[in-house]
Amino acid sequence: MDYEIRPTSRKDLRLYAKLFRSICGFKEDEPIDPIPLLDKLPDLEGFENVRYEVVYNNILAGAVPAQCILLEDGYLIQIKESVYNSARNKKTGGSRMHIMHEIMHAFLDKLGYKPIFSRNLTKSTPLYCRLEWAVMAIAGEVMMPYEATEGMPVKELMKTYGVSESAAKKRLKY
Repeated sequence: MDYEIRPTSRKDLRLYAKLFRSICGFKEDEPIDPIPLLDKLPDLEGFENVRYEVVYNNILAGAVPAQCILLEDGYLIQIKESVYNSARNKKTGGSRMHIMHEIMHAFLDKLGYKPIFSRNLTKSTPLYCRLEWAVMAIAGEVMMPYEATEGMPVKELMKTYGVSESAAKKRLKY
């Protein structure tokens, strides 16, 4: 499901990605493994109320690999067991991106990119006003920092940053 948010830009999301990396203590070009990051989040200022749980595969709908739920006391990231294990074993970059995507839901929400429930999302809603576009874009920017990856071939992006071929190809477009 997607929601309308206040406008953002890829340029802004790149800056937010740098901010996120800085908060987490990652170097500008350092690959990030989202599995240890999940355990580190509650120890970081501003992320004390972000927690996660690995759930049986049948708990989430078939096509949903993970989800971030806003609760009264914070955020809960639920991750399908198969997705978590795949990311932990570094079998697929897609699983790693799914997890980073959910972490970015909490981060963007904290930055004020909250769904605008009074407006209906339509096909004419620009991408830069769509929550899922913003979350996907910043997840890619966090996993594959722009300055460090500019001009890097797809295979090298995949190997260095542990992302899927699809994510690496998308990175090269922007």
